[in-house]
Amino acid sequence: MLRQLINGLLAAIALGGVVIVSSGVAWSNIAGPVDGRAYATRADFDQAFADAVAASRPGNTPAQREKLREIGWKRLNAPIASK
Repeated sequence: MLRQLINGLLAAIALGGVVIVSSGVAWSNIAGPVDGRAYATRADFDQAFADAVAASRPGNTPAQREKLREIGWKRLNAPIASK
């Protein structure tokens, strides 16, 4: 009984190893860029990050930041009696 349990466990480990290795090989075939480079130029690379930052925070403009900064200073400088 113990021998069958050990053989079954070893077979499961071997099968798991084959699955892990084959999935790694399959992923390496599809994960890389086609021409060896993800971006053609440095400008394309910088533009991709600029687009991502702009899309993630649409209300983050210099005017909006200044407005929030002024509100914060007014709150910090308010008299203690009014708090």
